[in-house]
Amino acid sequence: MRRFFLGLLLVALLFGTPYAALILNRAMGPWNATAVERDGSTTAMQFDPDLPPADFVPIFPGARVVQSSRVVAKDAPSGVGFLELAVHASAAEVRDFYRSRLEATGFTVDDYGTMGLNPAAAAYLGVDGTLAGKRPATDDVVVIQIRDEEGILLRTRLLQLQWRKLSEWPAGQPKP
Repeated sequence: MRRFFLGLLLVALLFGTPYAALILNRAMGPWNATAVERDGSTTAMQFDPDLPPADFVPIFPGARVVQSSRVVAKDAPSGVGFLELAVHASAAEVRDFYRSRLEATGFTVDDYGTMGLNPAAAAYLGVDGTLAGKRPATDDVVVIQIRDEEGILLRTRLLQLQWRKLSEWPAGQPKP
């Protein structure tokens, strides 16, 4: 077990944490959990790198799936999907790909940049950009967080995608 974790540390340094997380998630395998909320309702969570994304969520070419998950709760009965991808591309290439693919399927895409973070805070948090696509006709929203590159031998960037129904956006949170 110790060798496994030392190997993960080496992979993280040489190829970036997305690859270390990919290996760890594959080793753990798929799993489910149920949470009981304070009002007595339940939240079902499913984690599996092989979960398919929603049909309107494009996958960056050559990306490797780090993890995929789905959460269904009382406040989000349609579910919230999450997908983490390891890619080898610049932030501009990622931004252009997702903007063009989402706009081609009827989404309005907003580029939030580093969401008001100053350059030092964005670098510290590893944030390289954020896009949000809305399609009111189908009540869909997709948020893409673009992370900084990492890794010594192979530069890798983590993309974190989230999708849900816009009408099920959390109360009190600003909508994209």
